[in-house]
Amino acid sequence: MGTPYPRAALTTGLRFLKVSSLVDEVTEAQWAQLDASDAIVFGSPTYMGTASGAFHTFAEASAKRWATRAWQDKLAAGFTNSASTSGDKLHTLQFFTVLAAQHGMSRVSLNLLPGWNSSTAEHLGRRIAEQARIVVAGRAALAA
Repeated sequence: MGTPYPRAALTTGLRFLKVSSLVDEVTEAQWAQLDASDAIVFGSPTYMGTASGAFHTFAEASAKRWATRAWQDKLAAGFTNSASTSGDKLHTLQFFTVLAAQHGMSRVSLNLLPGWNSSTAEHLGRRIAEQARIVVAGRAALAA
């Protein structure tokens, strides 16, 4: 399917950064890029009912940002996948929501009605890009 975030960014003028496929090995330069971003989308496979151990390592390492409120007022979203239809993915999504709340971030939901949707990832990419565009424009208007 490809990655929906860069496609969504092209239509909104926003840039997206893929930090690392190894979230437990984020570099200082990548942390700085996250700190400077308007939105962060958390993603992890669901293993044994929660986000991967690597993502938990990333979440714990983000505590340095929590202490300085570096991610406060950023937008946040999240996605997960598992090998089974259920797989306790809800817990992983709740973990992302709590992590965002700890950082003082504002969560962006899918805003989809229930049902099967094979383009959910693309929808999330468009939704976070649209919401980030609105927030950035609003901040610019307030600063003017």
